[in-house]
Amino acid sequence: MHQQYILAAVGSNRAGVVSEISEVLYQAGCNIENSFMTLLGEHFSLMMHLSLPADEASMELHQQCDSLQTGKDFAIHLFPLRRVDIEQSRKARVQPHYDVRVRGTDKPGIVYRASRLLASQGINILQMDTKVERFFPDSSPQFSMRMEIEVPQEVDGQALRRDLEALAEDLQESITLTRRLE
Repeated sequence: MHQQYILAAVGSNRAGVVSEISEVLYQAGCNIENSFMTLLGEHFSLMMHLSLPADEASMELHQQCDSLQTGKDFAIHLFPLRRVDIEQSRKARVQPHYDVRVRGTDKPGIVYRASRLLASQGINILQMDTKVERFFPDSSPQFSMRMEIEVPQEVDGQALRRDLEALAEDLQESITLTRRLE
């Protein structure tokens, strides 16, 4: 039976850090099923969904990760996944998926207000990317956010669109909702 984990790693960015982590995973017999890495300022943030072929390999994986981060400028944490959680997660993924995009002038509270609106309707955020950019030296910072969401069948789509339009009006931002074709 396979043991599955989520690996979270964060630390100072430098060339070779992904190679070092993936080498340890390879040596421990892990298969990387899904991953995401990005830079946040001068730090990397890495998330991986791992699968191990046997329970005895998990001890080696923990030891390898512990030794890898010793004396380094990054930290690794392993979260074991229970089989029941994985099966329930797969069943839950049959909901319709949508993209929500927000664009406009940067200001505090955009992520909170949008995520609160979605949570109030039982909508799950599957993925979220945000970015603040200045296009000209003296221009206002521009905010953009993309969220992939999963909307339960019982949510009224028209009501959701109206709620997002009201939020866009209140925030003075552009918000779009688009159904994803799977």
